[in-house]
Amino acid sequence: MIIFIPKAVGGTDDEENLWLACRLCNAFKGIQTHGQDPVTNRKIKLFNPRQQKWSRHFSWSEDGAYIVGITACGRATVVALQLNNAYAVTVRQAWVFAGWHPPQEE
Repeated sequence: MIIFIPKAVGGTDDEENLWLACRLCNAFKGIQTHGQDPVTNRKIKLFNPRQQKWSRHFSWSEDGAYIVGITACGRATVVALQLNNAYAVTVRQAWVFAGWHPPQEE
């Protein structure tokens, strides 16, 4: 499995090393490539959207506002990238109210 190497710690800005993220998520990610699984306390590689399927590692809470990690990788990624920060949850709640969220798996 390829690990993204943040530019700040010697990675390149080649396309295969870039992680598409909003400004807030990018700030939370920083130089992290691993996170701590809150269940096992093990150091785990963060989710790689190019090589892993989202639905294998995450699901949506019943109300659609929260991302739930369902594997060690998913849980570590939710915590490390603060995927359920107040801003993200508020936006998702508005999207749920508008009927735009959560996305339907194809």
